[in-house]
Amino acid sequence: MKKVLFATTALVLSAGFASADVTLSGYGRFGLQYNDSAAAGVSETTVESRMRLNIDASKETDGGVTFGGRVRVQYDNGSTASSLNAAMMYASFGGFRMEVGNANQAMDSAPLVYASELGLVSSSFGDIQSGFYAYTTGPYAAAETNRMGVSASYSMGAFSGMLSYINPDQTASSLPAGTKAEASLYLAYASGPLTVAAAGTWNAAGIDGNDIAFIGAAYQVNDAVNVGLNYTDEVVGETIVGYGSYKMGATTLRGYIANNSDPANATDTAYGIGADYDLGGATLLGGIQKGYAKETVADFGVKFAF
Repeated sequence: MKKVLFATTALVLSAGFASADVTLSGYGRFGLQYNDSAAAGVSETTVESRMRLNIDASKETDGGVTFGGRVRVQYDNGSTASSLNAAMMYASFGGFRMEVGNANQAMDSAPLVYASELGLVSSSFGDIQSGFYAYTTGPYAAAETNRMGVSASYSMGAFSGMLSYINPDQTASSLPAGTKAEASLYLAYASGPLTVAAAGTWNAAGIDGNDIAFIGAAYQVNDAVNVGLNYTDEVVGETIVGYGSYKMGATTLRGYIANNSDPANATDTAYGIGADYDLGGATLLGGIQKGYAKETVADFGVKFAF
């Protein structure tokens, strides 16, 4: 009888998995990081490592609507253990997609926002300097247990756009003074060699009045050369970053120069150069950057995706 029950259970489970789409994806990276402005007693050179695993599950209805969700397991060096993040659920049809829960944020999803990044850990002093409610890789903080995000995106041909709304505590009838729900929007156009994007975030990270505006453009000159220019306006100042890349065979050279107007900076100018080398299944990456505090940071290592 037990054998019959086990066989029946196995048949039901296998049928369920066969009719659904469950996929695993992610990446791993490891290498060295250097920061000459490390605090006293802290090593300037450390080993950097990360392992990320995305677990995606989806099911398509007879009407063509896809329902699905994602959770992520990630380990970064210095963590006590791998962590499982808050779940994101979605529904999509054609070019439309709606997400709830740990939803993607519009500005974080906008094309070109991170286009000047380089090196093993993909960083740039030309990035947005303020925090906002992005898709969270780890678990929510204790104070964010009831955080709830909703986003809607649509793409049609060369045009795409996204709107997100994230409430830091959906169970509260009113939020504390100085705290508001965050709203964000992006619009983009990409056709041929040209990509342009604009985005705005209001009450970023739930902070009343913490608004961010972004606009960027990039042009693919030819198969080897790409150039771009981004502008960000936020409470901590304005940032302008020009960047470019040059591909020759398996090697891609990258560089940027950025200017930030925050009066607290030791210098308004930051810059970086880096290179990627395609190993065929993995990539060697490295970069060196000079920041607004006149610090020098560098990294080098390997990254592989699956």
